[in-house]
Amino acid sequence: MGPPPTDSLTCIDLFCGAGGLSDGLAQAGFRSVAGVDLDPHAISSYAANHTDALALQRDIETVTADELSDALGGRDLDLIAGGPSCQGFSTIGKRIEDDPRNVLFRHFARLVRELRPKFFLMENVKGLLTYRKGYFRQVISESFREAGYEVVARVVCAADYGVPQLRNRIVFIGTRLDVPLSFPEPTHGPPGTLLGLKPYVTVGEAIGDLPLMNGVFNQSRWEYASPPKSGFQRYARAGSRSKYVTLHRANGLSDAAREVVKLVKEGQGLRSVPVDLLPARFKRMRRISTGELRKDCTTLYHRIARNAPAYTITCYFRNVASGPFVHPIEDRSLSYREAARLMSFRDSYDFHGSMLTRQIGNAVPPLLAKALGTHIRQLLKHASRTGVPDYETVGAT
Repeated sequence: MGPPPTDSLTCIDLFCGAGGLSDGLAQAGFRSVAGVDLDPHAISSYAANHTDALALQRDIETVTADELSDALGGRDLDLIAGGPSCQGFSTIGKRIEDDPRNVLFRHFARLVRELRPKFFLMENVKGLLTYRKGYFRQVISESFREAGYEVVARVVCAADYGVPQLRNRIVFIGTRLDVPLSFPEPTHGPPGTLLGLKPYVTVGEAIGDLPLMNGVFNQSRWEYASPPKSGFQRYARAGSRSKYVTLHRANGLSDAAREVVKLVKEGQGLRSVPVDLLPARFKRMRRISTGELRKDCTTLYHRIARNAPAYTITCYFRNVASGPFVHPIEDRSLSYREAARLMSFRDSYDFHGSMLTRQIGNAVPPLLAKALGTHIRQLLKHASRTGVPDYETVGAT
């Protein structure tokens, strides 16, 4: 990454992972002054790509507002962003106070209360919206309102903002400024949708310039198959003058998986294969205890299609038995680089350490972060033009 713009806004990234959120916010004009994550591999990648930021490999419980404030160097804090794990919110019948996994969210809220950023941005799994009929969404919103922040929440789809992936997440945006909150309007949509929207970025547009492997899955360096042929490919290769692709390594298939995958056509999965053609073990998988065919498993051994966005990229994208991760043409998993492209990471983004599937699959897609950051920047500009007070001043709490 180059030096931050001279007019860049300040941001702290909690649960920063490999830095996808900070990367997109940087594209929107925010400078991350600090990132915090417990994963040593992810924080190594974060530090390599955000060299001006304080990179803390720490348990969030031990991080104090004072040390993060020191990283600001006396500047105002415009934004705290992050995606704390809220897995405990799915524990039905158990009080939220009793689940240790919810401590992560509490510390995100604690640091917002203590550091008083003008805005916060929190991303989480879509299921949080419906856990216990929205109870936990309400708990989260109320905790920030009690701290003096107005809050809005919405499920957003990354594909709506130029990411070649149908990834849905719930996003909370909050502010202590007296300014109306909103979300960015989609810039992309499926064919035949609202006039003025660009079509979704497809898998083919995202990875079509990357070379086929022809059975060589662990080669360390490849030449690009072609010059960039789409707007997304030009974006992905911006800032890199190398003719070589890095991290283009994939998994081959077991004999059992290959028997199935060779029968799966592009854009289809396990359920598309006629039962009489399946190996015996997969015939058993296709049926429930009554003998009827299963109605789930729709994306197992799914071969993604070049003419549509990918499904959600998870940290299991090198295991074709776990979801829609079969290459469109070749009988193999997605490579690290292909998955990173489908997350909207640029090729120049430098992943360090191991556990790359987790670093990539758990990230916030940078182009989604860019859209959210650009919108928050506009809200900040609106607040500065109107000279609105913050909620602490007007007693909004």
